[in-house]
Amino acid sequence: MSFKTIAAATLAASALTACAGGAGSAEDRAPIRALLSADALMFVAFDADGDLSVTSAESQAGIAREFTRADANADGSLQPIEFSNWSNLVLGGSQIGPYRLDFDRNVDNVITREEFDSELRARFETYDTDENGALSRQEFVRLVGQARPQRPERQRAPQIGGRPGG
Repeated sequence: MSFKTIAAATLAASALTACAGGAGSAEDRAPIRALLSADALMFVAFDADGDLSVTSAESQAGIAREFTRADANADGSLQPIEFSNWSNLVLGGSQIGPYRLDFDRNVDNVITREEFDSELRARFETYDTDENGALSRQEFVRLVGQARPQRPERQRAPQIGGRPGG
């Protein structure tokens, strides 16, 4: 039996025991609330094969589709109005995030394809808490008020002359 199965069974048994006890305040019995962020909802839509998991390949294909959707004039970059229109359509509003400056790190009022891809790939990696290269539904859900778990720092090669490792 896998660790996840044992953990799930233990949690379920604990929950049933707590419910059976009947004691506790209404606050103790309040429903658990969870939120999905706008970018998580976008990533969920990248699940092309319907297996309830978003692979890295599905994510890359989805990111490419979203850039094409956002680049209304097909010039290979996003102007602020293009990003705002895309954000309203795909993310549900420009005040929800991710925000334009999350993508436009050099603040030149142009989001290149590279900047767009880089930001969304970084978000994919942030959601991929088990680092298996795919996003499960559980990795998208956060309890209300719960922060994202911190990830350990990855070892990186020292940069010499602007290039990793030499």
